[in-house]
Amino acid sequence: MIEKPFSIRIALVGLGPKGLYGLERLLANLAHSGVSSPVEIHLFNKSDSFGAGDIYNPEQPSYLLMNYVNGYINMWPEEKPKPIVPKPKSFVEWLGDHSDEFPYASAYTFSSRSTVGRYLSEGFEDLLRSCPDEVSIIKHIGHVRDIQKHGDHYSIHFSESINSPEIKLTDFKHILVATGHPCVNNPESLGQNTYIDFIYPVTHHLKNIPSGAKVAVKGMGLTFIDAVLALTEGRKGKFEASGNRGLTYIRSGLEPEMIYPFSKSGLMMIPRGNTFGKPPVKPFYFRKESLEFIESLDGKYDFERQLLPLIEQEFKAVYYSMKFKEKGKELLLSKDTHKVEFQIEAFHEQYPDAGQFDFQNFLESKISGEISPDNTLDFIQTSIYEAEIGVEKSAFAAAADLWRHLSDFFNELYKFGGLKPQSQKIFLEKYAGHLNRISYGPPVVNMKKILAVAQAGLIDFSFSKNPNVSTNDNISLAINGQGAISVDYLVDARIPKIQLHRCAGELYGNMLEKQLIFPYVNRLEGRLDFRPGCLSINEKGHPLDETGFANESLTFVGTPTEGLTYDNDTLSRKRNDFVSGWAKDLAEYCCSLQPVF
Repeated sequence: MIEKPFSIRIALVGLGPKGLYGLERLLANLAHSGVSSPVEIHLFNKSDSFGAGDIYNPEQPSYLLMNYVNGYINMWPEEKPKPIVPKPKSFVEWLGDHSDEFPYASAYTFSSRSTVGRYLSEGFEDLLRSCPDEVSIIKHIGHVRDIQKHGDHYSIHFSESINSPEIKLTDFKHILVATGHPCVNNPESLGQNTYIDFIYPVTHHLKNIPSGAKVAVKGMGLTFIDAVLALTEGRKGKFEASGNRGLTYIRSGLEPEMIYPFSKSGLMMIPRGNTFGKPPVKPFYFRKESLEFIESLDGKYDFERQLLPLIEQEFKAVYYSMKFKEKGKELLLSKDTHKVEFQIEAFHEQYPDAGQFDFQNFLESKISGEISPDNTLDFIQTSIYEAEIGVEKSAFAAAADLWRHLSDFFNELYKFGGLKPQSQKIFLEKYAGHLNRISYGPPVVNMKKILAVAQAGLIDFSFSKNPNVSTNDNISLAINGQGAISVDYLVDARIPKIQLHRCAGELYGNMLEKQLIFPYVNRLEGRLDFRPGCLSINEKGHPLDETGFANESLTFVGTPTEGLTYDNDTLSRKRNDFVSGWAKDLAEYCCSLQPVF
């Protein structure tokens, strides 16, 4: 007599792209392994946007664009085992199937996040339709509030809405946690009607800002651009083509009176043109061979002293190689940097009007002196102009694009404590934001829109660099020597960083309290410790306790690992890929549990 075998229960908490990739790999490995025991996979997501998550929700407005071109997007991996769906399609292939809706889309254009969300959501539905017979998938919509350990199994506690009763599901053996951003930027300000901590979805979170209001926006990156477009184009404003491929903004009358952006640096991002299909940059200085004679201390590097000089030299090489090319010359690179400097000095003697390159000035965008409203607009116009020339002809654009090519190798050096504690702190506080700003900016069209809105008199950059912000009786911004301005609303347009020691959020706070997770501490004997804010994990994503023991029942991916990993905010399937190993190990475990005869 054959007894009915027990079901293996697996949970995925968070079904944005990272969770989707984990599900896809798990199903592929289960199908490949020929699992015979019943498997239940429970999916927990805050909304019904399974596969896309909140950031790529298909219901969001079409003016919210991706910041890299279509050709880089593919939810299906090239690795084996192959996906379970019969015809996995890249995003460009999917767009081709919908050419009536997107007639101008190609590998070289930028799509809306909602369109990418549709692609991800349809991929999720394809997985459900192709699921092996032994596998059951159960979807749960709600907020996961706690994970509790019971012997060698776990329970998940969630509620379908903020005020609804808590639901408890038990007997989970393995859990993949892919929650994205678990925290808020400023928990002390939550509940204030004039403070908006997170803008997504923009149609909900920004709808209560009335027309004619004065709005301060903290942060000047991609989220700031989305906030501005939601308050202008999202309120029936129009952009019309003008001379020299520019745009003019036509007011609807529903916009705020003024938008006051500000950030620590006061600098705008550099926009991106198409980079897909361009020849890859092969680093000459910042590569593995250059580190053979650089001694690390217990496997840890000093960023400013040991890595930054190589990175600076790489930027200089890319910039001047392009400048030399403009004049029909060739910069001959050499490990002896004095030989390179000699060529550059001779170049400037021959072409004294050619702009000289200084890495620190480029990083901080010191092109036109001190930051001011006029200089900010000049910088935006310059960066648009150079981005449209492109990385193959513009030295500025080539240098701005370079970090994208160097970051893979940097991540290999950085991850899992590869920098000395205080050196990691310096990198994150002094360099990481600037490198992100110059290389991962918006598409050109979005920066043209920001310029048009500013020229229409709706953006004032006067308080953009690190103003004093007061929220006592009312909200005001002040800069020494420039007076103060009162505003009606403060919008935080920053993506929250993981900070377990400061603001863990409910789920992570509960896991910390029960010691299922611990904050990561970068330590080096004889040096000050550094806590980047993430949880402590091993190289498979399993959380570590204070003795270094790994809990293989839990696996974390994405933003909560940022600090032990670098650059998780991406659709990349290859960068910091913990889910492939997780899925393979889990499928082998499931197949080891055979039915009872």
